[in-house]
Amino acid sequence: MEIARAVPVRDEHLTDEYIHHKVQEALQAAKRREQRENREGRESFFPVFVSGWNIAASLLIIAGLCFALLRIYNHTQPAATAGQPSRLTTPALKEVANTERPFKYVQLPDGSSVVLQRNSTLKYPRAFSSAKREVYLTGEAFFEVTKNPDQPFFVYAGELVAKVHGTSFSIRAIAEEKEITIAVKTGKVSVFTEQASPTLLLTRNQQATFERAQARLVRSALKSSALLNIPIENQEFTYSETPAAEVFDALGKAYGVNIAFDRNSLAHCSITATLGDEPLENKLKWLCTILEASYTINQDNITITGTPCD
Repeated sequence: MEIARAVPVRDEHLTDEYIHHKVQEALQAAKRREQRENREGRESFFPVFVSGWNIAASLLIIAGLCFALLRIYNHTQPAATAGQPSRLTTPALKEVANTERPFKYVQLPDGSSVVLQRNSTLKYPRAFSSAKREVYLTGEAFFEVTKNPDQPFFVYAGELVAKVHGTSFSIRAIAEEKEITIAVKTGKVSVFTEQASPTLLLTRNQQATFERAQARLVRSALKSSALLNIPIENQEFTYSETPAAEVFDALGKAYGVNIAFDRNSLAHCSITATLGDEPLENKLKWLCTILEASYTINQDNITITGTPCD
């Protein structure tokens, strides 16, 4: 027990010097005890005992240090609620703020689309981890998330967290308001708070409202077809023999982007397609496949190039 007490088990910085010092201190204690027992006339028994004592001392020291390291590791791990994701700890987040426009288009690293309302901010990593995709919203935004069940998508908005199953939805999370609201246009969204409240599963035309004063999360049918009153919330993106120029003009207005194309080249082109709730880039891929054209994206400027339709 003397040697066990010589190795303090508390949360310290266990440097190599500290460990070496404690090992030497414990061995010195063992030697002093050996000398004391020699003086008491136990020479005939002690040679065998010394070897066993040194081994026991070393094992006790190693066990004590391992236990201390385990305690330090456990204390430094962030506490997370069972079944809930933790917020990003990496400081390498890109921030996009919309301070001037009625709404602003943001393309996420996975191709997902975000239409950010004025006076709103979105933070996200420059590259998502392989395990999950996490973004942070302050204000209002409409999302179209790229479907990937192996890499779940989380939106943190004030006290609420939305786990997205590949869908389109709106979030209103303004700091000074009494409520946070998430409204689903298509697909499914799981909504919960970071205080481990019950999870609500929202489907098409449903919304969840978090009442801050009561810390209560309530599900209901959509009170309005447009939570944020922006064009994209009401558009189905379904076209039947629609002139290509009209399609690109509609996309530009819906996402708040500038789509440049040669109107003369597309004058005789028409589109029949249902583009649905896919992110903008997926819509562009489908349209350009139909038109045998190509596109480039530079932030919120898009250029379409191709040959004239017959």
